[in-house]
Amino acid sequence: MTDDELVRFLQTRDAPYCLRCLVHAFPDFNVRSHVDAVKASGAPIVMGDGRCAMCQQHTTVVAWVPGDPDLARLMRR
Repeated sequence: MTDDELVRFLQTRDAPYCLRCLVHAFPDFNVRSHVDAVKASGAPIVMGDGRCAMCQQHTTVVAWVPGDPDLARLMRR
């Protein structure tokens, strides 16, 4: 897995995912550090409380939301 695969995964899914599920899906690198770096570079990534689309737990989730004015919509799913 490469860093770009994580970015592509988030870009192609209109749903939030928890860090734990992303770490399991992308075990070869530090997901949190990568997400923080991509977000700091200006990518439309949001992190906050929400329900993960994979495990359905309410926890800290990550979502890619380009051009979406209602960011809370993704966090409530």
